[in-house]
Amino acid sequence: MQPEHSETLDGSTPDVTPLAAEVGSRQPLSAFTLLAGGDVFEARGGRPPVEGPARARAYVQAKLEFKTYGAPAAQVQRVQEEIARQLSGNLALIARMEAARPLTLELIPPGHALAKYGYPKAVSPRAAGLFWDRPDWPRARIALRQDRLESEQYLVFHEMAHAIQGLAFTKDESELIYRTVLRTYRSRAAVDEVFAIYSEREFVTGVSAHDLRAPGVYGMARQRWNEEHLFTRFVRNLYFPYKPLAGGNAGSATSSFG
Repeated sequence: MQPEHSETLDGSTPDVTPLAAEVGSRQPLSAFTLLAGGDVFEARGGRPPVEGPARARAYVQAKLEFKTYGAPAAQVQRVQEEIARQLSGNLALIARMEAARPLTLELIPPGHALAKYGYPKAVSPRAAGLFWDRPDWPRARIALRQDRLESEQYLVFHEMAHAIQGLAFTKDESELIYRTVLRTYRSRAAVDEVFAIYSEREFVTGVSAHDLRAPGVYGMARQRWNEEHLFTRFVRNLYFPYKPLAGGNAGSATSSFG
């Protein structure tokens, strides 16, 4: 993800393989009921699933392939822990990722072009990370630049959100996201970034002035983020279905994407 420009110079997006509809029906996500209808039954006094952290760590260890290219062990551990943290609050989301297309995560050395590792030549040279997929690849892939992980604390969560959207949602679920947000952001590539940016906010406290001033959808979405947005509630319920819905008037206020 790159906050100043698009991830690709030509506006191209990954050719993803959505989650099979039958898998989605076996592992329903209440967040999509919320997005479709504007409300969902809340679990009062809900608690995170006891087995969530262990299940998420098991997914990271067993299902994710890591190519570290000499990255420090502490950096690799941090990336693994942040991915597990992102998944641990929702057992259905973990189950979907377990059943989804496999994923490789690569920690790209400083100064190396992503195209050197098989990513599209159109990737912006300033991109700090990228989620990408093609039907002829055996696995979907995430690239994270080693030298940007410290300065961009949200990078792992952002790119993993792209992977979740591309791999753990059914085609119909993804279309619901686009129908909801396209009314404001006008392009599917921009909607993808909005989902990732709203995901960031659930895991990283605060937004820097630099990120708020970022041109294009990156700065716009960070400035517009609000607890009262339906999309905020959707994202929170996706990762933390046991938490109260976002916003002081949860379930009654209209979405900024309406």
